[in-house]
Amino acid sequence: MIKFFRHLRQSLIMENKTGKYLKYAIGEIILVVIGILIALQINNWNNDRIEASKEQLLLKNLQTDYKSNLDELKYTYDSSTEAYVACVKLLEIIKDDNTINPSEIEVLIDNIINKIRSLDLISGSIDEILNTGSLHIIQDPELRKQLSNWTFYINDTGDDIQIYTDYLFGILIPSLTEKTVLRNTYVSDHFIENLELPKISKSDFTIDYNKTIRTLEFENQIYNNALNYMYALNSYKIMETYLNDTLELINENLK
Repeated sequence: MIKFFRHLRQSLIMENKTGKYLKYAIGEIILVVIGILIALQINNWNNDRIEASKEQLLLKNLQTDYKSNLDELKYTYDSSTEAYVACVKLLEIIKDDNTINPSEIEVLIDNIINKIRSLDLISGSIDEILNTGSLHIIQDPELRKQLSNWTFYINDTGDDIQIYTDYLFGILIPSLTEKTVLRNTYVSDHFIENLELPKISKSDFTIDYNKTIRTLEFENQIYNNALNYMYALNSYKIMETYLNDTLELINENLK
C-alpha cells in the first residue's frame, strides 16, 4: 500500500499534476491518521479489558476476605458479649447479700478472662490494594471511598481492644490473685485438651468471697472492665456495619 502511494505520488509529480498530487497526499495523511487512531483505540480497548479483568479479580478476593471477616467479627462479638454479661452478673452478686456460691464466682471469673478473644481480621487483599496503589483499578467511586476507609476502622477498633486488654491484664487479673482461686477456673482446660497436656487439678484452698469480692475497690474494677467491654462491643458493631456496607458494594460491582 505504501509503495503504491509512493509510485502514484511520483507519477503525479512527473506529470506535473500538482492538484491531484495534493489530494492524494492529503488522502494518504488522512489514512495514516485513521490508522493511528484505530491502533490507539484498539490499544485502549485492550488496556480497559485488562484493567476490568484485574478489577474483577480484586473484587473476588475482597469478597472472600470480607465474608470471612464478618464471620470472625460475629464470633468475637458473641464471645465478648458473654464476658460482658459475666461482669454484669458478678456486679449483682457483689451488690446483694445472698450467700455466695464459690463455683459460680469461679465460672464468672473464667468467662470474664477466657471469653475475651482477639479479633483476627484478614487484610491481605485490601492491604495489597492500598500498599501497591491499585485502588484506582476499582471503578466505583463509592467503593473506592469505602476501601480507603479500611485503615481508619481497623485502627479505631484496635484502640478500644487495646484499652480493655491493657486494663484486663494490667489491673483486673493481677488483682484477682488475692480475691479468688484462679486455679479453679477453666481457663487452662481448652489448651490442655488441644495440646494433650496433663490436666491441672483443682485447688484445696478455700476463700471467703464475702470478704474478697464484696468491696468497693473490686466492684469498681469489674465495673470499669464491663465499660471497656461495652466500648469494644460498640466498635465491633461499627466495624460490622462498615464490612456489610462494603461487601454490598463489592457484590454490586462483581459481574
